[in-house]
Amino acid sequence: MDSATDATRTRLTGLPVHAGTLASRLGGRQHTVALTFDEHAYLSTYGDASLALDTGEFATAWEHYEHYGRRENRLYDERYVRALGLGPIAGAPGDGAGFNIDTVVCCRGGTALIIGWTDDRDSPLHSLSIFAGGEQAWNTTAFGRIKRGDAEAALHAPPGHLFGFWAVATLGNDLPAGPWVIRARRANGRFGQCEVRPRVVSETALRTIILEYFADTEYYGNKAIESFLSLDAGIGVGVVDLNRRITQSIVANAWVSYYGPARGSFLGSVIVCLYGKPEFMFLQLALFSRAPRALEYEFVYVCNSPELTEGLEKEARLCARIYGFSIVLVCLPDNAGFGGANNVAARFARSKRLLITNPDVFPRDDGWAERHAAIVEDAPADQTAMFGAPLFYDDGSLMHHGMYFEIDTGISVRPDGIYPRPMIRVEHYAKGAPAWSRAFACPRPVPAVTGAFISADRDWFEQLGGFNEDFLFGHYEDADLSLKSLAAGRPVFMQDLPLWHMEGKGSTRRAAHEGGSQFNRWLFTHQWGELIAADLNGPHPSSAALRPPASAPVPAFRPKQANAPRRARER
Repeated sequence: MDSATDATRTRLTGLPVHAGTLASRLGGRQHTVALTFDEHAYLSTYGDASLALDTGEFATAWEHYEHYGRRENRLYDERYVRALGLGPIAGAPGDGAGFNIDTVVCCRGGTALIIGWTDDRDSPLHSLSIFAGGEQAWNTTAFGRIKRGDAEAALHAPPGHLFGFWAVATLGNDLPAGPWVIRARRANGRFGQCEVRPRVVSETALRTIILEYFADTEYYGNKAIESFLSLDAGIGVGVVDLNRRITQSIVANAWVSYYGPARGSFLGSVIVCLYGKPEFMFLQLALFSRAPRALEYEFVYVCNSPELTEGLEKEARLCARIYGFSIVLVCLPDNAGFGGANNVAARFARSKRLLITNPDVFPRDDGWAERHAAIVEDAPADQTAMFGAPLFYDDGSLMHHGMYFEIDTGISVRPDGIYPRPMIRVEHYAKGAPAWSRAFACPRPVPAVTGAFISADRDWFEQLGGFNEDFLFGHYEDADLSLKSLAAGRPVFMQDLPLWHMEGKGSTRRAAHEGGSQFNRWLFTHQWGELIAADLNGPHPSSAALRPPASAPVPAFRPKQANAPRRARER
């Protein structure tokens, strides 16, 4: 054959011809696949096609395929599939060629979740690619491996091998059009591919799907360690990128309204993030309102549940009339998470002091407002830049007197080696201690304080960049903020401002939140693991910055006598 004919035998990859189905021998399931037209494989498989080119009946193998091969469905002949180097797409048990994409879900922002399995016991899965319109749109070696009991059963495989895989693909702002071809290449060069039509959902829906899937994945061995390794492989970066876009879009569309009297200044802004449970607004304001000087504080409520907006608007107006508080209501069109919601609420606060407070936190006595003001006014500035408070359970026992860090080291045992992986765990000082216990005196520096209550100088909070919005929903943002303050030269303190905390009662918890908590622990470990291992590990860290202050403690608080405050005129 001449050089032109030889050229037609050059492999043409990434050019899907059409989709069809191959009957799988794995339980009779059907798998939709798309195969590239490969002239070399076509000619080597079909002798009549090669002969037709030699005799000049057809100029190219493609012409032969169009005339004869298409109607004979030759691209789905097992001989041609093997000539491509794929083997059977859903191969016979034990032949090492099984492969399938279970689902692809994506959003318009260009992020996709890919879930599938492959029998790669003979040669490990090396990379995943997406082809669209004949071009490669994405390629990665970053994917997680998971246990797939269904694949084990179909392949009659003994337990131990992780057949499943999943990945989060970042495709850029332009989502590839048309059907996609997902290709899985193994270390030995063989590959399988499937044509899929991705399901398109909103970005927030995709985030929920990813986290629910992540929470439910199964492994051999320690689930926490194995899930960390999946995120280490590169999945974590894709989730962070998706969450950043979501949060930025949500907070940019905040809806703000003001209720109650207009005052010239405030001692502080009590910021409360609501999610799923609106009823805590009325109860919290009722209990906080009983203190002298309470009305010198404004309350900023930020809501991560858009379905509660109309009801909260009425509740805020009613509370402002009954209790006389100045109230700012910030409603978001979706869930921006604890960090994003509190950050946007802080922008609408009208004071120089931010009191980040959970909706299920209440004052233990009627002196909270004066006590807080005295701490800010009388304590050294480095002890009030950011501080927490003792929190008590409803039975009177101590829930929180600062937080410290422990390092758990888990082991992942795999065929290619043994992998240790540290994970940071957050613990609370004096958790469960009786109310009369004086084991920990105030004030004192601590590694971290809980986000259930943080009082922060606004300028310092903003200088630190506020809460890290890369964290999902809630968990670890408070510890992250505390360590940012420590790293910037000011450790967080505990001060004597006793509060009740009905832990876990102020919001609803859903399946995606479990995945978010696992993810946040990984992200926190990734960002702060080395610093904590160096001198912040354990309840007695060696960090010089956390030594008790040499100065005398703040004098015991004695409330002033005051008449009941007059209510300012409502707007």
